[in-house]
Amino acid sequence: MCLDNGPLILVRGDDQRQLDNIASLLPKDGRIVLLDVFGKKEEIEGVIEEIDLLNNRIVLA
Repeated sequence: MCLDNGPLILVRGDDQRQLDNIASLLPKDGRIVLLDVFGKKEEIEGVIEEIDLLNNRIVLA
């Protein structure tokens, strides 16, 4: 069974962001490091609260 319905959505509160080119999400001391397919890193605050593969969502607290 394939669940690929498009890119994952990163949800934090009312903010939503598509993770089009993101290759990895790495948890790091209350932050998430986003690493894209080009090697660019971005850090955002939050911890993973839920991963909902059926609805393509990663929810941060």
